[in-house]
Order: sequence, then structure tokens, then C-alpha cells
Amino acid sequence: MARKPKPDRMDKVFQTIRQYPGEKPGFIARLLGLHRSEVTRLLPSLEEHGYLISEDDRGGLWPFDHR
Repeated sequence: MARKPKPDRMDKVFQTIRQYPGEKPGFIARLLGLHRSEVTRLLPSLEEHGYLISEDDRGGLWPFDHR
């Protein structure tokens, strides 16, 4: 059974993506001291919680305003 993501972790990931738009999940993970897979796994949960993120063709993450 998968663990539910912590709201504070989701917010930190989203705020970091906002601060560094276009960066890949590995870069975001290094800044936050997380594993790349943790950031990648959080992406669907972020959308479910109203944090909108787009991924470009090269894997860069781009934020939209919070719903």
C-alpha cells in the first residue's frame, strides 16, 4: 500500500518547481535532499491536490498557478 504524500513535502516540491521552472525532477530532488523517484511519484499527487505542473518534451517541469 502506498503512503500518502505529506502536504508540506508537496508544497516544498511545488515551490521549488516555481523557483526553478523548466528544471528536471532530478535537479528538484537534489535541492530538497530527496531521491528523484520521490519527486516523480509526487507529481500525480500534486495535481490531485490542485498544484498544476506541466512537463515539457525534455522532462522539464513548469508550474501553473495553484487552484
